[in-house]
Amino acid sequence: MADERPRTVVFGLDGAHFELLEPWIEAGELPNIEQAIETGITADLESVLPPVTSPNWKAYATGKNPGKLGIFWWENIDVDDRRIYYPQDRKHRQREYWEILSDHERPGVMGVPTTYPPKNVDEFVIAGAPDGRNEGFAYPEALEDRLIEDHDYRVTIKNELRATPDKAAEEILEVMETRFTVARELFEEYDLTFLQVTTFYINSLQHYLWDDEYTLRGWKIIDDHLGWFLDEGHDVVLMSDHGSTAVDTVFHINSWLEQQGYLTLDADAAKLVHRLGINRDRLLRLLSAFGLQALAVRLAPQFLLDLIPDEQGELPRESKTSNIDWDRTDVVASGQGPIYLTVGRDADRYEQLRTEVIQRLESLTGPDGRPVATAVHRGEDVYSGEYSNEIPDIVIDQRNGVHIQGSIGRQQVFSDPADDGWKGENKREGLFVATGPSFETGSAETLSILDLAPTLLHLRGYDVPTDMDGEVRGDVFDPNSDSAQREPSYEVIDETALEKRRVRRAVRAAF
Repeated sequence: MADERPRTVVFGLDGAHFELLEPWIEAGELPNIEQAIETGITADLESVLPPVTSPNWKAYATGKNPGKLGIFWWENIDVDDRRIYYPQDRKHRQREYWEILSDHERPGVMGVPTTYPPKNVDEFVIAGAPDGRNEGFAYPEALEDRLIEDHDYRVTIKNELRATPDKAAEEILEVMETRFTVARELFEEYDLTFLQVTTFYINSLQHYLWDDEYTLRGWKIIDDHLGWFLDEGHDVVLMSDHGSTAVDTVFHINSWLEQQGYLTLDADAAKLVHRLGINRDRLLRLLSAFGLQALAVRLAPQFLLDLIPDEQGELPRESKTSNIDWDRTDVVASGQGPIYLTVGRDADRYEQLRTEVIQRLESLTGPDGRPVATAVHRGEDVYSGEYSNEIPDIVIDQRNGVHIQGSIGRQQVFSDPADDGWKGENKREGLFVATGPSFETGSAETLSILDLAPTLLHLRGYDVPTDMDGEVRGDVFDPNSDSAQREPSYEVIDETALEKRRVRRAVRAAF
């Protein structure tokens, strides 16, 4: 069945959007991306909130909103147990759509963030940055050994863009080149019917360098390898987890909450360290110069790292748990959108407090007089699913150009983006381009990132699980293609189906 269809190749491009690419395309710098756009269908791809690598890559892979994943950013805040953590165990609870493909096809998955450690999915899974590691990153294990030996394959980089930008950028370009070279090699070796190859670090270049020459070089690497796949007559999809835009405002939300009387810190020790002139930025530059950064991070006690602020006196987000005075705090925030109330949801003042915070954020403007937020939502209006009792109480949709910083300890509420090192920030509008025998030409209405899993399953001829939140977007297919002429079919997901799935997964893992 699947072998009669064109092979499908998905380029996952973290942080990609037309905004940055269009001037380079018009200048003739990215001819293969231009070809894909001209011969295929394009649309904005809207991320789930917040528009961040985590949870959006997992939302893409599963077709499910964060309320079903239990992952709401790079941290979850548990106000009951007064802890801030990343729910590692939840990354693999939900089925990813390429697991469905593996029942009858030969999929290969490379570089997708939040896939570490890799699941046992044939033909292979190679985990991605930034949460991956340079060991234990591939299934099957023998593939990892070969990639390291033959290609010096790395998932993550050693150098920090903030500390040594030129050195780190060169390393990123090398890692990207290796990633796509290996993808082409494995695509042919395994005779894959489906390939997902993703690069996270193009977004890192955009964050720190925006439209710099290094960023263009990264996009040229993508463009060069894209041309190889376009020439073979495959169905090729370019997609991103979110978009990017230039930063004009940095909003330190926990400093604002502290200023408004909603949050109280217990950070005397950190203030002392800052007064002594010790900060993370100075240490990072010094350690990087001697190649000792990774060693120092491994050996230093975490409680000490948590006390070292940056040059502006800001504490790392991992230190929130120990540096918040929870007894005197009503509200605490993560970065880029999620906000949690420490007041119980059944308390009389809960809704009054939530409404008050929402209204203040809706009317809040930055130094230039523009709003900080496009919208401010109640959590239940954004998320649904089995983790509804853990969702953020409030979710900000930050205005394009605003970076909401979620750390604590900063004295000012707003700061110059140059002080924080970021030139590009995330936005909800990502990129979708699809070209090949199965796809229409022109433009389509905005897709949700949740639509891609069901749409790609339908493209490959599979039933769409009914527990996915996205829908099959038939308007992206060529009217004469099989995908357009065939109605979507569905797999009803209930407890029986879930149990069968668990048994199949256990058997596969055993062998």
